[in-house]
Amino acid sequence: MKLHQQLMEQLFDYVDGLLGEEERRRLEAHLAECEECRKALDNIRKLREKARRVSAPSLTPEAKLRLYERLNEERAKKGEPLLRIPQALLDEVAARAKAASQAAKEVAQETTKAAVEVSAAGAEAVKTIGKGMTRTGKKTGEVAVTAADSAAEVAKEMGKTAVDVARISTVESAEVIGQGFKGPFRAMMMPVKLSMKGMKAGARMMTGGAKTITSSMKGAAKVMQKGVEASVTGALEGTKAAATAAKTSKKAAEAGRSVLTSAMKGAKKVITGEHEEDED
Repeated sequence: MKLHQQLMEQLFDYVDGLLGEEERRRLEAHLAECEECRKALDNIRKLREKARRVSAPSLTPEAKLRLYERLNEERAKKGEPLLRIPQALLDEVAARAKAASQAAKEVAQETTKAAVEVSAAGAEAVKTIGKGMTRTGKKTGEVAVTAADSAAEVAKEMGKTAVDVARISTVESAEVIGQGFKGPFRAMMMPVKLSMKGMKAGARMMTGGAKTITSSMKGAAKVMQKGVEASVTGALEGTKAAATAAKTSKKAAEAGRSVLTSAMKGAKKVITGEHEEDED
């Protein structure tokens, strides 16, 4: 069992070719008889294969160029010959730089376009909301004006009724009394005329009261109608404002996606070094 363990521990060196001739023959003889060690060897070989497939991240062309430049700086200080920078590396760095410049320009253009679109959508939303607030405010103001007009009409009718009743009860009644002192017959008719003036004042009061009630009812109906109109207007304008806000949000999201897409395309161009040739 101890020998088995020792041989198993040599499997890694065997795979890496580090065993001596005698150790290798002894291990191979053991592998021919031991299934457990054969399975372990197979697993080690698979592990080594996976490790070989995983490559370390390479330096970017820009990093390689900076490394060359740094080395040449050090060699120049020591008086040593400078290293020759491969032309292919210089061409690749130049291509990537040009692609980066173009990508930055495209992203800037897309960003400006997105900003203009979002700004326009926002301005339209503000305009729509402003108009809606104005319309709703106007309708709300109409409710207050209608209520004030109705109250003024009622007060006017009540005032007119009061004036007429007072005139009948005082001025006209005083005229009747004055006429009664001008002769026996007129004096005899004075109570009848005063009674008629009282009836006239009562009738005027009843008429004025009916007009006041009618005016109040008409005013209340107008106020209610204006209130309904204001509520409907507010609801409609609120719906418009919500729709406009949703449209603005959608436009902003679309603009953001366009900028992101442009940035991703630009990054891909920088990595591959692709760029459009300048037109003469």
